[in-house]
Amino acid sequence: MDTQAAQTPAPVNGVTYKDTSGSGSLTGGQSLNDTFDMFLKLLTTQLKNQDPLEPTDNTEFVNQLTQFTQTEAGLNTNKKLDSLIALQSNTQLTSALDYVGKEVKADSIILSLGDSGADAIYGLTANSATTEIKILDSTGKTVRTLQGQTSAGQHEIHWDGKDDNGNQMANGIYAFSVVAKDSDEKIIQTAQGIQGTVTGVQMSNGSVILNIGEIEAPLDSVQAVVQKNSITGESS
Repeated sequence: MDTQAAQTPAPVNGVTYKDTSGSGSLTGGQSLNDTFDMFLKLLTTQLKNQDPLEPTDNTEFVNQLTQFTQTEAGLNTNKKLDSLIALQSNTQLTSALDYVGKEVKADSIILSLGDSGADAIYGLTANSATTEIKILDSTGKTVRTLQGQTSAGQHEIHWDGKDDNGNQMANGIYAFSVVAKDSDEKIIQTAQGIQGTVTGVQMSNGSVILNIGEIEAPLDSVQAVVQKNSITGESS
């Protein structure tokens, strides 16, 4: 069997089409400009082979050419938009490099447990009667319940990495949930997040992501940049 013949589509209106793109499609994913000559050949052949008793209206040929041109224009517009989006993404990524090495506070429900434990921040919109911070493992099981502050405002809490039975948990990623209730057992709105040093930036699905230790946080989740004291190293 002739392999080359098998790869060559049947003639269209007497015009043999030879695929040079290897894609098996007319355009091969390239610009329609690459196949404009082929389009004209097809159009000319169509004119030669039309039924003389029922010729195609001239307006129809004009419409075909117009549609071809509009499609090409649409593809070019899409390419320009893709270029603009890529440029914007690169600009955002470059700007995000300024965060590397700085300590930030970001919205998050994730904790990264290391040898020195893990720190979380949370906020209460009103005074509470009870505030509990639940630490959850990768299966969603609560491994530790900590008692938090009850006054309105932002607070920090440290988890030493042990579960409720005093067993040391393995280093890694955990989740945490803040549950605050008033004296009537009604839920008080809370906010929770993490604080840490940005170690890198990356793009993911068109969004800028900051690496805070082992945690990935979207750039738009950053709530504050924390200034460290150059002498003590403590946050201020």
